[in-house]
Amino acid sequence: MKHIIITLLVAVSAASSFCQVQNGGFENQQHNKPANWFFQPRTGFTVTMDTSIHYSGSQSFKISSETEKNAFLSFSQPVPVNINGVKKIVITGLLKTDQVSSNASIWCQVWNDTKQIDFSNLAMQGQQVNGTSDWKTYSLSFTVQPDTKKLILGGLLSGTGTVWFDDFSIKEVDFPSTPAEKPAADFINEVKNVIRKHALYSDSLNWKQIDETVAVISGGLKTTEDAKPVINYLLGQLRKAGDHHSFHMSATASKNYSQPAAKLEDATSRLLPGDIGYIAVPGFGSTNDSAMKVFAQNIQNLVKKLDTEHTIRGWIIDLRKNTGGNMYPMIVGLGSFLDKGTLGYFVRGRSKNAWSLYGRENKMWSGGAVVSDAYTVKQRKNKIALLIGPMTASSGEFTTISFIGQSNTRLFGQPTAGYTTANSMYRLSDGSSLLLATTYAADRKKKHHIGSITPQEPVPQSKDKDADMEAAANWILEK
Repeated sequence: MKHIIITLLVAVSAASSFCQVQNGGFENQQHNKPANWFFQPRTGFTVTMDTSIHYSGSQSFKISSETEKNAFLSFSQPVPVNINGVKKIVITGLLKTDQVSSNASIWCQVWNDTKQIDFSNLAMQGQQVNGTSDWKTYSLSFTVQPDTKKLILGGLLSGTGTVWFDDFSIKEVDFPSTPAEKPAADFINEVKNVIRKHALYSDSLNWKQIDETVAVISGGLKTTEDAKPVINYLLGQLRKAGDHHSFHMSATASKNYSQPAAKLEDATSRLLPGDIGYIAVPGFGSTNDSAMKVFAQNIQNLVKKLDTEHTIRGWIIDLRKNTGGNMYPMIVGLGSFLDKGTLGYFVRGRSKNAWSLYGRENKMWSGGAVVSDAYTVKQRKNKIALLIGPMTASSGEFTTISFIGQSNTRLFGQPTAGYTTANSMYRLSDGSSLLLATTYAADRKKKHHIGSITPQEPVPQSKDKDADMEAAANWILEK
């Protein structure tokens, strides 16, 4: 990465200073790439300087992909900052999109001297960018303190389509000096109290400093909607303490989470060469009883169909695209392979509370998920290979942990995402919710799992084949 020379802009008051984005308008280029910006080329994505489509100046930065539905390409730039007191930094950019299948975004990491202390992107701040749209200004805002030394900011395209970027900039905004008004003030206190009482990392926070900072950044706020930046700040403090799992869910999303689910992705199955049964289980984002039952029963039915129509020599359970949600329908769906009883523990301090799988006659249940037509595989001694990877997250990881310690079971692939804390949902007075990490995980043998789960069989990745699947199949078929 080339050395970047940045001119320091000092505020008239000398209260704080921050550097501007270099080549924020993408007017300067080298070899048809934007100068001062770093990105790693990725197969399936093209990056160009576009002189025919731009918002201002003479060109914009264009990223496009026609084939990479499950990948992304990102670009970035480091920007030093020097903060005195509590400040608000706003990062702004213009985006234009054409048939973006997943999302386009601006993103930013906030760093102190040694580590990342905050992160956000447009989707995390309620701005989902996809489909086709004309030029529009988008912004990210962060509350920063004197320990902030650097921003790493940029943009990305995830999935197929095209996005154009132009006019990135940073500005510093002072907070109003007047106190927050009702209902904002009451709502902010409500959020603080919920986090202080329930969050797993609450005791690691400097609440005196947080209270002082919140008093500054909530200045002039009037409505509960105005209070969102304060919630983002509080969640950022949890992230600094090591909690990368807690988040705020809007009132609409909170309502939908417990309603009868719209069409969710189903599990899939097929017979692999060598008479190996294959089951792929995606994430599941609902707490609705009927939706849980349908999801779990579908998995059981897929297992039953393969097991009764073929002489299965072993099973591959693919959790590599399981990004989480509600673990109980996943566990009950896969209950055909699991021992009944304790599967793992929710741990907080000295407290350990088990999660378990229960069964009686044709019924099987765990948590709030139930199937009434349960099935147990004919050969329980057959090997079971779980495929995991960096997209295996949250409840996908807890489902993985439910298999750890069971005989004839091994994990193949790459380390998981590292969200091995359990979230509890706390409804707020405006209808939104805080989903807070309240416990971390231990397996059935009470071994703690904090952070990524590393497979017993790490598999070198290959562009030419599914190396995880091949390694798992070889293990199942070996004598």
